[in-house]
Amino acid sequence: MTVDHQPNELEPGAQRILGAPRSRKGRTLAAFVLLAIAGAAAAYGWLNYDGIAQTVFSTARPATAQPVDDKETVSVEDFQAFQKQTADSLQSANADLVAQKVDLKRLSEQMSALSTRLDAMQSAAPKTPPQTPPQQAAPARAPVSAARKKPSAASAGPISVGGSPLPPNSADDR
Repeated sequence: MTVDHQPNELEPGAQRILGAPRSRKGRTLAAFVLLAIAGAAAAYGWLNYDGIAQTVFSTARPATAQPVDDKETVSVEDFQAFQKQTADSLQSANADLVAQKVDLKRLSEQMSALSTRLDAMQSAAPKTPPQTPPQQAAPARAPVSAARKKPSAASAGPISVGGSPLPPNSADDR
């Protein structure tokens, strides 16, 4: 007999090894119960995570452990050397600051003196007229005896102002 024709029946040798076939309803119910238990455990863990984590991590540390001192100890000589170095640095910075103030005051006085001189020069300049070289007398022109021609009536028309081109004259087109 082939297994294809009788899916529920096992061969006699296989039935002895595997046991009797189980129903699908029992397997489905067992899987559902396992999933329900796993879901309930996950929900409990999700809602009580803080308490669980505190319990787990508090038991991980032994209560008798001494706190570790991460601070380095510094000898008195090292501290005094550092204090002297800092004081020297502050004195140097203070001396530089005083020198900068002196330079700033000197530059300010120079600017004030220059401004005063400039004002004096500007106020003195308009009082004396600018000197111009003497002009030579221009040679007198001979009077023009020729009379000007009067413009003819045909040339009277629009006059270009500003160099713009004029439209063609209708009188000239004839």
